[in-house]
Amino acid sequence: MIYIGGNTIRYALWQIKADQSYMLLESYREDLKLGQNTHVENVIKQEKIEHLLTILKHFKEFSDSVSADKILIVFSEFFQRIDNTSTIQQRIVDEIGEEIVSLTCEEELHYDYLALSHSMNLTRSLIVDISGVSTQIGFVENGILKDRYHIPVGPVSLTEKFSLENHILKENHIGLEKHLIEEIRKIPWLKRYTYEDMVIVGGSARAISKIDRKKRRYPLDIIHEYTLENQDIHWHYKSLMSKNLAQRIQVPGLDKDRADILPSALAIVDLLLQETGIERIRVSGSGIREGFLLEHIQKRFGMLPPMLEQSISNILSRHSVNKTKSKNLFVLTSELYESLHGVRKEWKDAQDILLVSSRLRDVGLSVRYYNHDKHNFYIIINSELRGLDHRQIILCGLTATFTNGIHKEAPLLQYGQIINRMDLEMVYDIGICLSLAERLLQSDQKELHLKKCSILEDTIEITLLASDDIHFELHDASKLSPVFYELYKKNLILSYEKK
Repeated sequence: MIYIGGNTIRYALWQIKADQSYMLLESYREDLKLGQNTHVENVIKQEKIEHLLTILKHFKEFSDSVSADKILIVFSEFFQRIDNTSTIQQRIVDEIGEEIVSLTCEEELHYDYLALSHSMNLTRSLIVDISGVSTQIGFVENGILKDRYHIPVGPVSLTEKFSLENHILKENHIGLEKHLIEEIRKIPWLKRYTYEDMVIVGGSARAISKIDRKKRRYPLDIIHEYTLENQDIHWHYKSLMSKNLAQRIQVPGLDKDRADILPSALAIVDLLLQETGIERIRVSGSGIREGFLLEHIQKRFGMLPPMLEQSISNILSRHSVNKTKSKNLFVLTSELYESLHGVRKEWKDAQDILLVSSRLRDVGLSVRYYNHDKHNFYIIINSELRGLDHRQIILCGLTATFTNGIHKEAPLLQYGQIINRMDLEMVYDIGICLSLAERLLQSDQKELHLKKCSILEDTIEITLLASDDIHFELHDASKLSPVFYELYKKNLILSYEKK
């Protein structure tokens, strides 16, 4: 897919399989800023058209070289306002010969919504997609898109209109904010709702995430579900507005190609925050491209499963993990975890952590057997787990790494910005059950379930129901008794009955 916007051209190459699993194989970006100098004449200059066609030919040549089954060229809603759009599209058809889809404002927000609703939990969220010369606004409540609005300004057009490329004059800064507030206050439903958070989408959103992660020395290099507070946005906005172009280029994490337009993107977000009173901002790594991808998968292979389940299935397929064994491990881990009610603590989001860590327990084997528990952690925190925030992803990785315990201080030293000591207690409560279940389910040929768990003053007696003898498995699992005692101050006694 090739998406052509008012600021950038983005290329994505996906491999899609019949089980609905997919993998992004290549991704490229070119900053053409097609929207520059179009707010007066509404015409893209010939020089930029030639540059666009050259890039599209490069993408076409590469796509053909890897035998891509389908090439889709998507024009953003920006082209709806360009007078020579039909001429540009005809040249693309004549010289490149691929299908072109032209989006309206409503369609852009639809694909954003499709991507976000399959990758984030949205309770009462204001969606803000900042493109080159426009901004799409939507309100999502409990996963349903309730309202939408199109603001006909974006970072490229604002930067040009108020001369923000380099040194920013006070009167231009004031003019920018006055203009934006006028546009924002035209949104008829903005003050009607109360919002839990704002979700920002697009290249500028990713750039904001990047400079904030660098500022905080954030330990994860993950854009999707990165969280900021309103004061973080305000700080970056005031900081960049006070710098000239050369100074902005020196800001850690800020790409040279975005140094001119990011102040105006931050202005849009900051003033929306002020008008709505929203305090929490989440960044989405998914947008229109991913919306098209999900729509294509649904049309070709049927309805998508819930986002977290699909993420797990996608990862299992990619790493060739036995899905039946993965489910069996989840079931037994769940049974053991529930049986320890009253001994362990109650944790709010334990079910998602248990589900992901148990289903993905064997992904590290795709690297090699030795230290596969450590490979689990690396793979999980670098995989796409839609519906989980960064804290939950780290806890899933740590739980899937649990064998005889983990160092209680080491994760806090590296990830202390995101997790705390209470989180590690949950990792131990789930991890001991997962490690126990793994040792009991070493054979694919035996069925095994929990029959009963008796919690006594000094012991925890677990009786299993097995389809065959499990002497070896019990011997191996009993080696976890010291960890059990350390956690719960009770001895572990394991036994089984044959079906």
